[in-house]
Amino acid sequence: MIGLGDNGLVGAFPSFFFNLSMLEIISFPENQLQGSLPSNLCLSQPHLTRIEFAINHFNGFLPPSISSCSELEILDVYQNDLKGGITIDFGRLQHLSFLSLGFNSFGSNDLDDMNFFHSLSNCSNLETIELLSNQLGGVLPNSIGNFSSKLSYLKMQSNYISGIIPSSIGNLLGLTTVSLSVNSFTGMIPESIGELQNLQILYLYDNHFSGVIPRSIGNLSLLTKVVLGGNKLEGTIPSTIGSWKKVIALDLHGNKLSGSVPKELFQLSQLSIGLDLSQNNLSGVLPQEIGDLKFSGILDFSVNRFTGELPSSLSRCTSLEALDLSSNLFYGSLPESFGSLKGLEYVDLSNNNFSGHILTYLQQIPLKHLNLSYNNFDGEVPIKGVFANASAISVTGNIGLCGGIANLHLPKCTSTARTPKDELESFLYRDKPSEARLAESFEKISYGRLFKASEGFSAENLIGTGSFSSVYKGCLDENGFTVAIKVLKPSTPRRF
Repeated sequence: MIGLGDNGLVGAFPSFFFNLSMLEIISFPENQLQGSLPSNLCLSQPHLTRIEFAINHFNGFLPPSISSCSELEILDVYQNDLKGGITIDFGRLQHLSFLSLGFNSFGSNDLDDMNFFHSLSNCSNLETIELLSNQLGGVLPNSIGNFSSKLSYLKMQSNYISGIIPSSIGNLLGLTTVSLSVNSFTGMIPESIGELQNLQILYLYDNHFSGVIPRSIGNLSLLTKVVLGGNKLEGTIPSTIGSWKKVIALDLHGNKLSGSVPKELFQLSQLSIGLDLSQNNLSGVLPQEIGDLKFSGILDFSVNRFTGELPSSLSRCTSLEALDLSSNLFYGSLPESFGSLKGLEYVDLSNNNFSGHILTYLQQIPLKHLNLSYNNFDGEVPIKGVFANASAISVTGNIGLCGGIANLHLPKCTSTARTPKDELESFLYRDKPSEARLAESFEKISYGRLFKASEGFSAENLIGTGSFSSVYKGCLDENGFTVAIKVLKPSTPRRF
């Protein structure tokens, strides 16, 4: 046995090591060794059980003579400069349990690059396959369903593999990690994936998968990370994901998903890393249950068609660091409860219909980036906290804003500027109403009279905006009374 891993060894690897016929373990990972592996590797060392040269600078080809190491258990040449086709007959390596060829330059984006893969079905003890970050083309053969029942890790991301995922993958009941992201896979995610009930990590992002997310995916109750973004998935998010009680990260961005978000998604209370639903066609309002995601660090719902007001329950997401709601149809004012989110660093609310004043509590949050551009905010822009850094804040496209630091180039605020609350109180409580006036206030007044009194509920007569309504100033022509008219927002759901 020779083990000199994780040292500072440099230069060419001494060739005499390959002449030691009694070697069982040769392990030199994490050095800076270079040169090529000998073409007769294993012919003179028939008893090798471990070949470990990971994280070095070996170049050239992987010797097909490795097929002669009939006792080999571990072949690890991860992260080197090896290239060419993989021509080893793995079917002769009955004891192989760990195969790591990742981060090299194997293959040439050719249909024949995966010809070797079928021979791995004869390795009955195989637990790990790592082929990530190479140049392998071709397709996954249907024989993958005949691989070892012990297979736990299948990592083949960042290649050029195409075609479909064979439904036979559902036979590999021992799988805990499947990473096939950044390839050219097409077709639907097979329904049989729901058979992999030991699966914990599922990475299929940046491919060309289409169709719906299979409901059977809800059977995978041990999942912790699911990333399906950057595909062409459509339809709704299946409610069966409610069984993912251990999921800490869920990414469905950049698909064609539509409809409302099932309430079961907001019950995934362990989403500590985050939830990314951005760049889809999702709609509806954010329910109060969003507050159950209290451990989430990232919530990204940008570039969808969400609407409604922001639920006050967002204040319960006390671990939130990044919130992106940009390019949606949200409206209303920002809830005061946002002030309790002291960990927020990144907030993007741009390209919505938010209105009202920019509340001063945002000055107290240690934000590093705040984008409020292209909304309907008005009033004075604060000057402290994040608002003191012009490169950290954007308020472009809010024509009612004034003040702020000089670098924002906003008009000065007039000294007579009054808040919507001031206006409302002025019109409602200027004089203490008499009993006669109170009695008159209960008179039934038609919509037409109110419409005329407020000049068609014009923006000039808008006094203030609340969570569920807007208030307008109006003048009843026949008696000269100035009144406040509350208009409920019909698109706002009633909450009890």
